[in-house]
Amino acid sequence: MKRMHWSPATRLARHTATVLISLLLGAVAAEADITYNVDRTIGSASAVGFIQTDGNTGTLSLSDIVDWNLNLINGPYSWDLEGPTSGNNSAVYLVGSDVTASATQLFFNFSGTDDGYFLFQTGPHNGDTYYCDATFNGICVQGESITPTYYLGPGFANFPQTGNQVIGNVGRVPEPSYSLLLAVLLGLGLIGRLRLKVFNRVIRG
Repeated sequence: MKRMHWSPATRLARHTATVLISLLLGAVAAEADITYNVDRTIGSASAVGFIQTDGNTGTLSLSDIVDWNLNLINGPYSWDLEGPTSGNNSAVYLVGSDVTASATQLFFNFSGTDDGYFLFQTGPHNGDTYYCDATFNGICVQGESITPTYYLGPGFANFPQTGNQVIGNVGRVPEPSYSLLLAVLLGLGLIGRLRLKVFNRVIRG
């Protein structure tokens, strides 16, 4: 069989198709992350924003939390807790097995017996500017705490929650972007063209 020699145009088309397919696979992998919308209220205090995970469901661990942005507000006092890709001004701490997730909801079991807590804070347990869900009085006050200033300071709010409570919900599932769809169609078109060229070369011998 005659050895095939690809033209520069064909080699460019093959390379372009390979790049587009790689981008598409990367986009699909990125979409595996789940973003839970957070809208929690304790009296006049609120924590609004999102918590993003790596897409795992069931019991979550610290490594499953990939990003967050929680705006803590109580009257004139406010603070925005930002995760690694949202500003990176705070850290997350997850101890115990009380944080669980489904494909649509994020939960915390306030009645857990493992001294667990789920804490977003600007410093390492320093009592300043934090949102916390806790099963016991220790690192945080048991229940749900919103603290735009500091523990027991102006704006501090706590409610002694019990049971397995929803703390986040997935909003509308995002539709694929037009650019992503265009990349898919273009990639398929290039692959089809290459297959046709190969077929014609084989037929011609």
